[in-house]
Amino acid sequence: MFEFKQGNKENEINIKYNENWIIESEYPLDVLSSAQIKMLIEDAVINKWLTEMSDQSATSVLDNINPVIVENTTSKFGVSADKQNISMFMITGIYFAMLSFSTMIANEVVYEKTSRVLELVLTSINTTTHYLSKMIIGWLTVLIQLGLVGIEVALAVITRNYYDQGLGLIKMLQKYGLIKLEANTFNEFIVALDINANLIWVLFVSLIYLLLGMVIIQTIMVCISSLINSIEESSAIQAPVYLVLLVVYYIALTLNSPIRLSEGIGYYLSLSPIFSMLFMPMRLLLLKASIYEIGFGILTSLIALVITTYYGAYIYNIGILGGLNMKKSNKV
Repeated sequence: MFEFKQGNKENEINIKYNENWIIESEYPLDVLSSAQIKMLIEDAVINKWLTEMSDQSATSVLDNINPVIVENTTSKFGVSADKQNISMFMITGIYFAMLSFSTMIANEVVYEKTSRVLELVLTSINTTTHYLSKMIIGWLTVLIQLGLVGIEVALAVITRNYYDQGLGLIKMLQKYGLIKLEANTFNEFIVALDINANLIWVLFVSLIYLLLGMVIIQTIMVCISSLINSIEESSAIQAPVYLVLLVVYYIALTLNSPIRLSEGIGYYLSLSPIFSMLFMPMRLLLLKASIYEIGFGILTSLIALVITTYYGAYIYNIGILGGLNMKKSNKV
């Protein structure tokens, strides 16, 4: 699993010995890598003492058979575990909320097409206008629902703060291990959490990535729904798309560590359209991405959005008019 080379490099995992064994890395190691390296060090130490047992007393062997190993992280960037948990709850909630809204808009298209409502609507507007209206309605629905959820959460916090300053809620979250900070009131929790401009910036950029990714998915779902001619077909065609989105979510959770997101597939997916709506927010919570990387990721998502919207209108036109023409020809 590892290749050992002599010397010291800033961006690599370095093993040092200074009274205790020290594993030095730029970012915190994941649990598996940390356990593997510790096991290798322990095996090396044990083998050393076993080979020299003839020259050492049994006491010395027992004293050194289990070395003390310390992990140091050289990176100064990072957020606390509580900040990561709260931010991930928000990102996950917004992700699945937007996914449900995309499903709702797609099902509306299927319903209008199968119930002959579109035949009446398209007498007043063309398919491109109807397509764009569906996209705008879906976008506004997401924004309005997010605003309403924010108002509801704010009212709940104000109510709890009025009765016990949030003591009961905080104790419950601490009891179930959702937060680790020692606090008794909302004010103490906010102070201990140390919410700064950097975290607000991360959440703002994450929201932009989530919105862009979901609009692209919504465009794809509406185009697919336009090709459906019956309610029975909708689940068979839409279900694989939802499974793919769930797979993307679980892949993001699997790669949710500084090392995996700083290089390799996790790094490239954080800059790719659709994938970036989950990978980039997770990366921003754990690492410090440059403004150029953030801008490049947003640019690629915007380009993908323009392409899917442009060609989506063409596909939507074929799907809607093709289905309606087929119905009319069957009637004849």
